[in-house]
Amino acid sequence: MKTIDPKAFTDALSQAANGVAIVTTDGEHGKAGLTVSSLCSVCADPALVLACVNADNLFCVAADANKRFAINLLSVSQTTVSTVFAGMSNTPDTDRFQTGTWTTLATGSPILLDSLVSMDCELESANTHGTHRIYIGRVVAVTSTANDPLVYTKRAYASTQIIKS
Repeated sequence: MKTIDPKAFTDALSQAANGVAIVTTDGEHGKAGLTVSSLCSVCADPALVLACVNADNLFCVAADANKRFAINLLSVSQTTVSTVFAGMSNTPDTDRFQTGTWTTLATGSPILLDSLVSMDCELESANTHGTHRIYIGRVVAVTSTANDPLVYTKRAYASTQIIKS
């Protein structure tokens, strides 16, 4: 089956505006986290969310074994923590959680204080497709703030302007 060139595909999708999140896990099989922009809601009843993670990331091993993860949607003031968890700083992977202020909710997965929204999830399913693992989590706890969202578009961070109709 023919498909388009991967660079043409990623160049085209870089035009989309996506929320930025840090996906985390912690438990008997380790603590890990990374920045993602590929996530969405699946349904409201039951509350399910989906996140896509490069299958080569250490997060996958830990989340698969821990059977839980959290999605922390970032606010516009959290570009530094996003950059650290994206691996775009000199911070070693083992020191990522030194950036930001962290707590936990129901499962023990790290929750970033002052994030726009944090959803604590039990792992519902995980499947590999191509280079990525698709995680679906059942949301068991949620927190939110009134902050403005951090957006990623055209390979750069952006903020939003709310347009009321």
